[in-house]
Amino acid sequence: MPATVWIVEDEPDVADLAVDICALNGAAAAVFPDAQSFLAALRSAQAPRVLVLDWRLERGLSAPLFMTARHHRPGLPVIFWTGTASSALPSMIREDPLAVVVDKADGADTFESALRSALAVAEGRS
Repeated sequence: MPATVWIVEDEPDVADLAVDICALNGAAAAVFPDAQSFLAALRSAQAPRVLVLDWRLERGLSAPLFMTARHHRPGLPVIFWTGTASSALPSMIREDPLAVVVDKADGADTFESALRSALAVAEGRS
C-alpha cells in the first residue's frame, strides 16, 4: 500500500509520533528527513493524500517544498506542524485554503484533529 501521508520532519521523535498518529487513523506514512529526499519522491512516486511539513528544517525553511507541492499537486491538503507561530509564516501559507498550521506546543491531539480533517478533505468528505 503506498503511503497516504508524507511527513517532512528532521526531528526523529516528532516524525515517529506523526507516523504513529497516522497509523492510529488508518493512514500509512512515509517520512522524509530532508528536502532532497522529499523532492526526489515527489518527482518519482505516487503523490500522497496529505502532506505534513515542519516550517524550520535543519537546512532551511520548507517554503520551497510547499511551493513545489502546490505546483505539482494543487489540491493536496498540507499541514504545517511546527513550532513557528502561524503569524510568522508567509501569507501564501496562511491564506491557502488547503493548508493548516498546527503549533507543536498544542500537543498531539491538535495534530491528530488536523490530520483527520485533511484526510477527509483528501477523500472529498470535507
